[in-house]
Formats: sequence, C-alpha cells, structure tokens
Amino acid sequence: MKSIDRRTLLIGGVVGLLLGLLLGMLFFWQAFPVKWTNGQSYDLAPEARAEYVTLLADVYKADKNRERAVGMLELWRDDEKQRAFSDAILVAEASGQNNHVQALQDLARVLAVPEQPAPPPVQPRGLLERLRVPCLVFVIVLLTLVLAMIAFRMVSRRRAAAAEAGSSEGLEEMTATHSRGLAQGTPQAEEWKEPAGSPLGPWIATYKLGEDAYDESFRIETRTGDYLGECGMGILDIIGTGKPDQVTAFEVWLFDKNDIRTVTKVLMSEYAFQDAASRAKLASKGEAMLAQLGTPFTLETRGLQVTANATELEYGQGDLSPNSFFSKLTIELVAKPKQTESSADPLR
Repeated sequence: MKSIDRRTLLIGGVVGLLLGLLLGMLFFWQAFPVKWTNGQSYDLAPEARAEYVTLLADVYKADKNRERAVGMLELWRDDEKQRAFSDAILVAEASGQNNHVQALQDLARVLAVPEQPAPPPVQPRGLLERLRVPCLVFVIVLLTLVLAMIAFRMVSRRRAAAAEAGSSEGLEEMTATHSRGLAQGTPQAEEWKEPAGSPLGPWIATYKLGEDAYDESFRIETRTGDYLGECGMGILDIIGTGKPDQVTAFEVWLFDKNDIRTVTKVLMSEYAFQDAASRAKLASKGEAMLAQLGTPFTLETRGLQVTANATELEYGQGDLSPNSFFSKLTIELVAKPKQTESSADPLR
C-alpha cells in the first residue's frame, strides 16, 4: 500500500502541474496579454499594417519622397506588402475614401507592389474564439490523465487482489500439507512449524579507534516481523586523556520485551581485566569478561538468549600500558528465542 500511495501522490503532483499550466494558458494569457516593445512595423497585426501603409501613402502624397517611403518598407516581404496594400485599399473603398484609394495605388506603383486579388477582411477574433483551441487542448489532456489514472488504479487493484489470492492459496496449501502429514504420521508436521530456538541474526558490531560516540544496537525480530527485543554494544569506560578516546571497556547488552531487566556484560581489555581497581569500578555494570578471540559468551533473559563472540580484536599502541585500550573490536551477536511450553507445539 505504501508504494501505491507514493505513485498516487506523484500522479497527483503531475496532474496539478499540468492543470496549473493549462489554467495559466487559458486565463492569465487573456487577462495579462503580452505587450510588445521595440517591435518592427512588419510585426504589426494585419489591420494595423493596413493602417500603417495608408498613413505612409498620405505622407508620400504630400512630399513625394520616394526614398523615405521605400526605406519605411524595405524590411517587409513582398507578400506582406501585397496583403497590407490590398487590405488598406479594401477598407478605403468600403468607407468611400477615394482619395486614400488613389494614394495607396500611387504608392503601390512606386514601390512596385504587385497586385493581387483582395483577400476577405480579417475580423478580430472574440474571446470565446481565442479560447477555443486552448479549451480543446485542456479537455484532451484532462481526459487523457483521467483515463490514465483509472487504468493505473485498476491495474493496482488487480495486482493487489492477485497477490492476496496467491497468499491465501499458499496458506491453504501449507495447511492442507500439514494436516496430511499429521494424519499420515510423516515428518511433514515438523516442516510446517518453525523450529523453536532457531537462530536470529547474526548482527555484527564493530568499533574502531576514533569513534568516540560509538553505541550500536540491533532489533531482534522473528522472520514474520514480530518484535522480541534488542541487543547491542557501546562504550563503557576509557583510560587516559586526550583525543581520540582510548576505550578500555565495552558493555554488551540484551533487552527482552517480556523481561523487566536488561542483561549487561562488561567486555574489558587485558589490562583492565587484570586491574583490580578497574574491575571494582565497573562491577555494578555487569559481569566482567575478558575480550578474547574465539571465546563466546552468552546473555540470557526470560525469553531470549544471545551468544556474543569476538571475531576481530586489536589493541592500540601508545604511552599507556600494553593491551590497555582497543583500536578495533568486532563482536558477532546471534539471538535465539528460548524454548517455552507455549512454543513447543504451535498446534496445541
């Protein structure tokens, strides 16, 4: 379910982004249209071009300055000139301004603008007409997104239903196999239940010189995810002064959720273990243990047993006594649930 929620959130974000872009196209572009600055005359709308050449024809009629008239339209393409003069003549004829018609025709001949059939006048589009294409795009995109979301949800539900059905079928098959094994007196009954006291882990706790805040813990859980407790290792005592800390003792501990106490054993360096003052100082923390390679020790609570074994051990070199502080220590931790009457037979 968590992965489906993430995908749904991602799809929702994409849909929201697209909707925002479309709403911007539909409304904000209409409410705040683009304003042109420093544009050229050929950038004008067709109606404005017609007015422009009409004014230019009136100016040429007054001063007969051909060079200026040519310069005003030198950047225009031929088709733009044809369209502008045709529109301007059509507007002048429709309004009965014969003097403008004659001026436009004279200027067209001077500029050698070829004649062409006058196109129908371009009517400015209204707001609804301008919104027609963006609305159509909006509807198509929205419909596509809705169909994609529906298809995604259908596929997700089918996968979830198939997975649930597969789990149910697997559980029924395992139950049937177990029942047949009991009825026939075969070892299949032993295959059904998880052996009591099966090991959990291992977990590796590794300390290196310089990790002054070292404290590592591990959750103890069954294969089905049931929480049983925690175990770990942390710094308990240091020797000398200066940095980094020179660790001479660690605490290896076990917590059982069904026990009110936390079991701790003190893992000491060779120097600290042989020093009576150091052992007396840490006596209240737990049973003192000498750190040795290949010498496992156990921690037990009401329902758990953890075996700890040192797999790497290195002492630091310095001005202190030999073998007084660790430069590296690796402990392997393996947990086992204890055998209880309730766990002896899960079918009882």
